[in-house]
Amino acid sequence: MFRGMELSFEEEEILRKYFPVLKKYGVYFDAEICNLIENCNNDLETKIQAFIGWFLSLESKGESLPDANECFFLALSKGWIPSEYQKKRLMEAGLYPFDLAMREKLATINFFRPISYSIPHNSKRIEFFYHGKSIWVANIPEILEVSDRGLIEMYKFRINQHQENLKKMGFVS
Repeated sequence: MFRGMELSFEEEEILRKYFPVLKKYGVYFDAEICNLIENCNNDLETKIQAFIGWFLSLESKGESLPDANECFFLALSKGWIPSEYQKKRLMEAGLYPFDLAMREKLATINFFRPISYSIPHNSKRIEFFYHGKSIWVANIPEILEVSDRGLIEMYKFRINQHQENLKKMGFVS
């Protein structure tokens, strides 16, 4: 599939993952594109996701699609990164993992930096903890739609519920 290209194992796996979608949009692996891929020192997957996310967003808006090779060239050479809207389209298409999107969201909210949570790899579920106890298991696609402030309030509500339950059971006065 990628004969003649000097790729690391990781780069080849990334290309295999996205190859069908790239071909669908009309990316032709000419010498210029292959050279860019070979010399892409970092974030190859992010750049490909940005390109595909852009095409998915154009499709969702019913807009006509531009020349794929020109856009793919720009994505690789200019270091495109997917916008939040594009990430959402990628998640819907199964091309961007929900667990990664959730980790990214929590990393941007200072409140959640000291909070314990668990997100299994390639999962759509997140489990939040308070003092080592599980207090909330949530569906990531739903949580991603909640504002940062709303997510903080939901977590605080779960803590209050947990503390009320402990009081009812007589563990806390």
